[in-house]
This record gives sequence, structure tokens and C-alpha cells, in this order.
Amino acid sequence: MTSERDLEATVDIGARAEVRADRSGRGSLDAPALGFGQRYHLGPELARGGLAIIRDAHDVVLDRRVAVKQLLERDVGLEERFVREARLTGRLIHPGIVPVYDVGRDQAGVPSYAMKWVAGQSLSTALAAATTLDARLALIPSVIAIAEAVAYAHDQGVLHRDLKPANVIVGAFGETVVIDWGLAIEIGTVDAGTGPAPPTLDPRLTAAGAVLGTPCYMPPEQARGQPVDTRADVYALGAILYQLVAGAAPYDVSGVHSATSTDPVWAQVAAGPPRPIAELEPAVPTILAAIIERAMARDPDARFPSARAVASELAAFLTHHSAQRLAIAALAHVATVEAAVAPGPRPSDRAAAAILRTADVARFGLEQALATWPGSPEARDGLVRLRAALFTLELGRDNLAAASVLAAELPPDAARQAALEELATRARAQATAAAAHTRATDPRTGLRERTILALGIIAAIAASLVQALIAGLSIDHTITPRRLLVVGAAAMGLIVALGLLVRRQLFANATSAAATRVVVAVVVFALANRVIGYHADTPASYTMTIDLLIIGAALVAQGSVRVAAIPLVGAVVAARWPATARLAFNLALLISMVAIVVGWRRAARPSPRDP
Repeated sequence: MTSERDLEATVDIGARAEVRADRSGRGSLDAPALGFGQRYHLGPELARGGLAIIRDAHDVVLDRRVAVKQLLERDVGLEERFVREARLTGRLIHPGIVPVYDVGRDQAGVPSYAMKWVAGQSLSTALAAATTLDARLALIPSVIAIAEAVAYAHDQGVLHRDLKPANVIVGAFGETVVIDWGLAIEIGTVDAGTGPAPPTLDPRLTAAGAVLGTPCYMPPEQARGQPVDTRADVYALGAILYQLVAGAAPYDVSGVHSATSTDPVWAQVAAGPPRPIAELEPAVPTILAAIIERAMARDPDARFPSARAVASELAAFLTHHSAQRLAIAALAHVATVEAAVAPGPRPSDRAAAAILRTADVARFGLEQALATWPGSPEARDGLVRLRAALFTLELGRDNLAAASVLAAELPPDAARQAALEELATRARAQATAAAAHTRATDPRTGLRERTILALGIIAAIAASLVQALIAGLSIDHTITPRRLLVVGAAAMGLIVALGLLVRRQLFANATSAAATRVVVAVVVFALANRVIGYHADTPASYTMTIDLLIIGAALVAQGSVRVAAIPLVGAVVAARWPATARLAFNLALLISMVAIVVGWRRAARPSPRDP
């Protein structure tokens, strides 16, 4: 650990260390200390005010660029003020206040002090280059930085008393630095003037007479030579904002504010306020105009209580202003959506998609505005308008789900609720109809019972073939019309018996009923054909050919064209070769029934696209 004696020795070594410059101009630690005039090599003039000038300079000891401020006139009172300025500024350690490095006299004996060299331009130059209101409003962050630096100085007990754009440097790397604390005093002290001020003094330069300050930025109490407090700096901040909005300083005799007045500017300041900012710049945001008006109030008690309050109000304004700009841009898209969903024909799917894309852009802008400022009235109103327009769109497209979500996000409205209920009623009716249609056409309904009926027919056909073999009849044995009638009646009885057992399931929906009717119709017409053949004593091959044609026609009528080809081919074979009619009939009927059952089973399988 370092002892107290070690710390004292270290301080003593530091105190006795001397600095000298070698022949190359670089510093060393083993030479006698250089005086102010030797340490700083002065360069060209950088700026000039009413009391002093600032010159470019080089610190030969630390090999760095600095700025040196020098008093213009050699006067005891001014020199005391100059030294006080250096000491007060040196006390203020803040990123927004220029730091003082050294104080002394140059080789000619002129009081001087060295300070940080800030790369950049004065705020007055930046304001002059900003030719539009939007460009000048972009400099408000610099005014916030000034207010924060001044608030720090007030906390340290120091008044600036000469705030103006020319005394602010906007750095090349985003820094904003308040300079020229030549009129600064400690809060609570009284500072007398040094003599009468010249009447032709430029109102933008610091006066050196009885009224101290820059006339067009000073508050009325300062213009009257009365004591001032921190609210004088608050007024000056308002005057800077006034110039930022108007493009010219208040009371500037070279501008439009008082072009017809021949009074000195400070007399105008003491006499009355400048023109309202809204008259000079109608586009000024209302909130910003109110901030300027309050900061420049004639009565100090009516101003903001502190520079920190000004910084807070300006920061809030920037937030609100940014949100407002986002909302205004988004509202243009909202208007486009509203125009697109106006009463008229239902938009096509492509038109609706385009409307929804525009709505997404509008919604994003409005949500960003609300994220920046949750209380933005423009953004909140815009979201309500957008949702109402989208509700109209979805209502017209019969999109109940989307319309319901939008209605829940909107304020209560009887007409909107009635329209939503009407759509819900219509949707329920459509859903009921769709469900009924699905039930009516569902191929799975009655599938088992129809399959059983078909298998019964298949079994009967197979039994007929087996019976013929057992009886010793050839497969193409010619049978009599009577036997055809008996076999047909037996088949009809079997089908009717099975149908009666499962009749409710067979006729449970339209699809199953249609298939059942085809089977029944085939059997009925085939039996009728056999009755006719029996009475007419028609050859059996002819009757079976007609049976196959009846079956084929029934299948075509049902829509089973491919299956219908089987009995039709059998009919051709039976007609061409009557001896094979029985075989052609049984095989064609058997194959047809199997194909029908397979078709039923395939139709009942769920589709891959079904949920």
C-alpha cells in the first residue's frame, strides 16, 4: 500500500518538475518552465467579439493545437473581468463547456488564456446555412446540449449572461460546446458596468458598457441594467430558439423584426417583446412556439424555472415532433386505404391484397410513432381510422374472423356491431348449409351397408356359378326363360331382404341413396326384362344381353362410365356368341360389382388436403 509519506513525496516531485522546450520546439521535463508567451505560438484570428478575440495557437510543451483568447483593450476593470472569466470557466468541468488549460500574458503583455480547440463551426454559422425550417429544427439537439451545459453551470453557482449562437461551437464529431464566459458571474453577486455602451454597436455583439450582454438576446431586466439570476440565461435560450425557428435573431435591426425602428436594440428589448414567432414562421410546431414564448416571458417568474426544465421540454418536443412526422406520413397511407374501401363493388383478391399491403405500411408507421410517443393523438386516431377501413374491407369480403378481431380493437359502435352480427348470421347459415351438403354428399355414409348389399349380390352370382357346376351343367349351358325368371326373383328377394335390414343407413344421405337406387333399379329392370322374356318365350341369351345393357346404362347414368364398359362388353359378347351368354352375363356382373365396391371404398378415403 502507498503510505501518506509516499503520496507527499510524489506530490513534491510533481511540484518541482520543470518543463523546458528544446531547440526542436518539443517539451522536456528537465528545463526551466516556459512563460505563457513562450509556450503558446499564436496563429491567425479565429473569431472576434465585443471584448476579446480568439486566435489559433500551438502548445509547444504538449504539442497540440489550442485556442487562445486575448483581451482587446488594456483596462484594469476589463482585465479583472477577463481573469474572473478564466477562473470561472476553469471551474466548470462539463462536456458542453470549453475547458481552460492555462492563463497568463502573451509576449506583448496582453492578458490571455488557453483553452481547448474545438473543430467545427459556430451555431450562428450553422443556422445561417440552414435555409429551411426543417433544417433549422434539426439543430434543436444542440440547443438541448446548451441548456444542459448551462444547467450544470447554474448548479455550480455561475451565470453565463451572454448566451447566443456565436458563443456556441457545434463540433465536427457531434459535440456542442458553450464558449465565451466573459460576462459570467457567480450567482448572487452584482456586477456593475464599465461605462456607457456605444449606440451604434452591432446588436449581435457583446456590449462593454453599463448594460452588459448581447442586446438582441438579453432579457428585459438585463437590458434595463437590473440584477439578474438564472432566469436571464433561460430567456437567452428562448432567444436562441426564436432565431432557430425564425431564421433571424429577435430585435435584430438588420432583419424584419424592427426595420422601421431607430431605437437602440437594448431599448427595444426593454420596451416590449419581439413579434410573435408564429407570425414570422406560421409552420412552427405549436409546442415549440409555446416553449419559446414561455422562455422569453417578460416576467422572470413566468419563465421556465431552470435551464434544465428547458432541456427537458425540448427533449419532449423532439420526441413528440418525431412521432408527429411519422404519424403524418402514415396518415397519407391511411387515406389511401380509406379511399380504396369506399362503398362500391367488392374488390378482387388482387385489389384486396394491394390494399392490405398499403395498410401494413400505414400500420408500421403509426406503431413506430406510438413507440416514440405513446400519447401521440395523430397516431392513435390514425390507427382507429385504419382499423375502421380494414373492418369495412373484411366485412365486404365476408371475412368474419378478421372483421371480428378488428371490431374488438375499435371503439364500441352500434352500426358496426349490427353489421358484424348480420355477417355472423349469414356465416352461420352458410356453415349450416355447407355442413348439410357435406353430410348429403359424404361417400362414407352408408358405405358399410352398401358394401354388404353388393357383396350379397356377388355371393348370389358366385353361388349360381357353383350351383351350375354341382348340377353338372356346362358354364355355357342354355337355360330356359322360366329358370331365368326364378333366378332373378331369388336375387330380387335377397336384395330386398338385405335392403330392408339396413334401409336407414342406405338412404342416410344423397350419395348413398343414389347408389342404392341404382342397384335397386338395375335389379327391378332386370327382373322386369326376365318377366317379359318368360311370357314372350324369348331365348335366354337375348334376355341376359338385355340385362347387361340395362346394367351398363344404369352405371353410365350414375357416372361410373369406366365400370359401365364391363357389362356393355359382356352384352356384345352375349349377342355375338349366344352360347356364351350365361358365362358373359355372370362374369360381367361379378366384375362390375367388384369394381363398384372398389370405387365406393376409394371415394370414401380422406383427401391429403382434408384437415
